[in-house]
Amino acid sequence: MMINYGNADFNPHNIPLPATDFFSFFDNEIYYIGALENGECSRFISIKEEVLSYDSVNKTKFLFRWKGTGYVICDADNPSVVLTLKFSNETGNYFISAERYQNRAEQIWEILPYLTPDKKISGLSVRSAVKSAGSAVYIGWTGDEITAFKSTAETTVLALEPLSDWITFGMACMQYLEWNFSTENDVTRALKNYYGNVRANISPENAVLYGNTGLIINQNGGNFKNLSFADVFMNDVACEIIAVCNAVRMITNDFDETNEDFFRLALEFELSGMYKNSFKKFVVNAGTALGIRRLSSISTKDGGWGSDPDRIGSCLEAHNIKYKKIHIKDQTSSSKQSKAQDALKKADELIMQSRCGIISYNFSTLFQAIHTFACAYEGNKVQTFNRNCSHTPDIITNFSIPDSERGAYATLTDAFINDRDARYYVGYFLYE
Repeated sequence: MMINYGNADFNPHNIPLPATDFFSFFDNEIYYIGALENGECSRFISIKEEVLSYDSVNKTKFLFRWKGTGYVICDADNPSVVLTLKFSNETGNYFISAERYQNRAEQIWEILPYLTPDKKISGLSVRSAVKSAGSAVYIGWTGDEITAFKSTAETTVLALEPLSDWITFGMACMQYLEWNFSTENDVTRALKNYYGNVRANISPENAVLYGNTGLIINQNGGNFKNLSFADVFMNDVACEIIAVCNAVRMITNDFDETNEDFFRLALEFELSGMYKNSFKKFVVNAGTALGIRRLSSISTKDGGWGSDPDRIGSCLEAHNIKYKKIHIKDQTSSSKQSKAQDALKKADELIMQSRCGIISYNFSTLFQAIHTFACAYEGNKVQTFNRNCSHTPDIITNFSIPDSERGAYATLTDAFINDRDARYYVGYFLYE
């Protein structure tokens, strides 16, 4: 059965859809599934040894995989186990179980808003792609059991709860459809930027193959000057998004050749990770009014200062990525320079033990600006990606030139040792 995208079940407010495949927005996202009772999630669906349970403590992380007509809902820690609609011995009755994925219609689920009798949205419904005598079958609960219902009821109102305080792409799309409310930031602008960026895409000058994984580099060149982030273009502000995307690709050994994964991350950073500092904005505006040329050149537009490195952890948690963090603020030395050096020593140990890292550092006068890059330790070298925002694929892969000229160093400390204008700030080190 194909989803009718104009169907009032999915789009009760008849909101214009930006794409024909719009309802695939949960693809590859991970959430808890909770029962929405009195507006709150009090209990969650859990899978233990392929048996469903339902309580207030245990909860399973569910991975959603789009299959064209709906979703396979997997145990994120064991994706071969999926929610399955099962026939009971009594004719016309069903129950929900956790089964091995077998590419069956009973393992495909549609996600749509739950409508109250007065047509208001008060949560989500999850219904099977399979119908019973023409009636839809929904996931619900009774007592402490997960079960199937042939119609919507108060016991079929569900909610998807994110893994952290991070607005995922799916949550943004739900808010756009008015299924829920997650953020006061401009979801419509973020989606407009997303679809415009997907159409423009990055250029070959922005992509390099590292092992079997395609990574993004050359932020100052290629097509980044034509890609949007909030109210500015990406070429000056996208380093955190590039770094996180590259690290996630390395840790998962997977990448999207269309780069939609990168543009989804950009939307998420626009809504959850955009750097905002009202005091700095006041200083810039005041300096501009007074004719201070240096300050008048600094953007006060949304997105003009890029993304906040301290929000990267929430992004990784939302995408179920394991990491360790080394932050300058957690060091006990007396001066910031000493704290940075102590943090770098610890970072040097962790990058050798992890799959890859995301490093942010301050630079420029008074160390006010921030740059972020991804890196990986391999072959006794730390290879950086987009540390130099003008590195092209030819430079990264040219082993005839000195390592430092192509962004490779013996240690992370060596990446900073000759750069007095750079001071380590925070690093995230990702594990399988």
